[in-house]
Amino acid sequence: MSPVRIVPEEQPLIFDIRQGQSSFDLGEEIVNGMRCQSRSLPSLLLWDDQGLNHFDRLSQRPAYYPFYGDIEILQKYGSGIRASIPPNGVLLELGCGSIRKTKLLLSGLRKQNKPVHYFALDVSRESLETSLGEIRKEFEDCDSITITGLLGTHDDCITWLSGLKMMQEYSSVTIMFLGNSFANASNHEEASLFLERFRMACLRSHVACRFLVSTDICQNDTKVLDAYNPQTSEMRGFLLNALESANSTLDHQAFNPADWTPYLWLDGHERTLHFYVTAKRDLLVSLPVSSNEIETVAIRKEERIHLVSSGKWSKETMVRISEQAGFQIQHHWTDDGGDYCKQPISSYRRDG
Repeated sequence: MSPVRIVPEEQPLIFDIRQGQSSFDLGEEIVNGMRCQSRSLPSLLLWDDQGLNHFDRLSQRPAYYPFYGDIEILQKYGSGIRASIPPNGVLLELGCGSIRKTKLLLSGLRKQNKPVHYFALDVSRESLETSLGEIRKEFEDCDSITITGLLGTHDDCITWLSGLKMMQEYSSVTIMFLGNSFANASNHEEASLFLERFRMACLRSHVACRFLVSTDICQNDTKVLDAYNPQTSEMRGFLLNALESANSTLDHQAFNPADWTPYLWLDGHERTLHFYVTAKRDLLVSLPVSSNEIETVAIRKEERIHLVSSGKWSKETMVRISEQAGFQIQHHWTDDGGDYCKQPISSYRRDG
């Protein structure tokens, strides 16, 4: 599929790289997840425009250490982080994330006069336009940094990257997570497969692939649970908004947020935090499966629907995940509290 330009000339270039219904149907994913015994909703529902607003407020809470840890590392180790990004390459951010963090990194590259083509991927058109508009104002006088947006999912980005002939003009692509979203995978194997898929996409485009990944390495359970406390208005709004997003996707009032309460569980063995919504009472959820057919799903009181996971993985775990995908970690930069880490990860050719 050829990317489609969706913004005027005076705005930062944004390409729509979504593959359409043939590759992913969010409504179908909602219905299928509710049919399973272990019920779930797609985590993508969390990241609509309203969800992003909720998460932005959540990240500003003093207890939310991942945001402040990321900022601290960028400020303290900025020179080393920038040195890990090759010149004349692509810097691809998976999710616009915090503009403050992106600006910090790009500002350092501008001071070094290091030429890069910055791409920002996001599923929200509004968020992408707003974020890139802010970045463009900051760097409109900078000839060394080119700014482009990509509208789509991670899967869309892998497809786009695999067939992108223009990548041959660049020395490398650095794929960047400035938040802990890399660890939203359900388990270590899923995270490793994610890295592997991007590595293979870069191989098909004949370009060197590397990652710059921020990860939450906090091993203090009390601190983790306080940061993600589901009783705060910010976290409640973020999680319950997924139900409103599902209704909007289905164009049907399947969920009433008042019938649900947020819940989380920390798996101490896997060091992964799992987020759910729990039914306050017995419910019947009606799901449209066609234009004229409704399927009803019975939900028991206190039954959970899984929304997303967030790993709190140690440095050693990240090494294993990376090596399994054909990557090696070059360095670890950690905040003073030892709770957050940033790692440049480069691919290598496996023997055999």
